[in-house]
Amino acid sequence: MSKTPDSLENTLAAAERSAVENTRKALAYMEQYGIRPEGRVQPFLPPETRATTIDVLPYPHKTRQRVSYETAPGEFSALCPFSGLPDYGTVTITYTPGSHFLELKSLKYYLISWRTIGAAQEDITAYLYEDLRRHLPDAEELTVTTKYNVRGGIETVCRCTSDDQR
Repeated sequence: MSKTPDSLENTLAAAERSAVENTRKALAYMEQYGIRPEGRVQPFLPPETRATTIDVLPYPHKTRQRVSYETAPGEFSALCPFSGLPDYGTVTITYTPGSHFLELKSLKYYLISWRTIGAAQEDITAYLYEDLRRHLPDAEELTVTTKYNVRGGIETVCRCTSDDQR
C-alpha cells in the first residue's frame, strides 16, 4: 500500500517535529554540562528511531568460524549531536556464530538507519553492540569496532567486545 501525497507530507512533518524536539532536548542536556554547539545546528532523530530488526539465518554447522563484516569507508554515518553534521566512519563486526549468523541485506538496512540519528560516537558503538548481541545471543564472541573519520586532528576508535562484558 503506497502513501498518498497528503499522508506522506504528514509523516514527514511529524518526523521533522520529532527531530526538532529531540535536538532541543539534546542541546538542553549538553547545556547542563556547559557544552554549547558552535555554529548552526541541524535537527537529528534520537537513537530510539533506528531500525530494530536484523534478520538472522540458521548456522547448523559444528565447524567454528570467525565471521567479520566491515563497511566500506563512507558507508556508515550518523549525526553529531552537537552540530547535526554527519560523522562518517567504518564499522567492523566480528563474531563466532552460535546457532545463527546475520543476513547481510538486513544488516545493511540496519546500519543505514543510523544516518538521521544524532548520538555520540561512543554511544553509537554501544548501541550497535547491544543490538547485535540481542540478535546473536549465543555467539561465542562478538566485537563491534567503529573507526570515525578524523575531526579536529583526533581519530576516534571505539570497541565493544563480549570479552569486556563478562
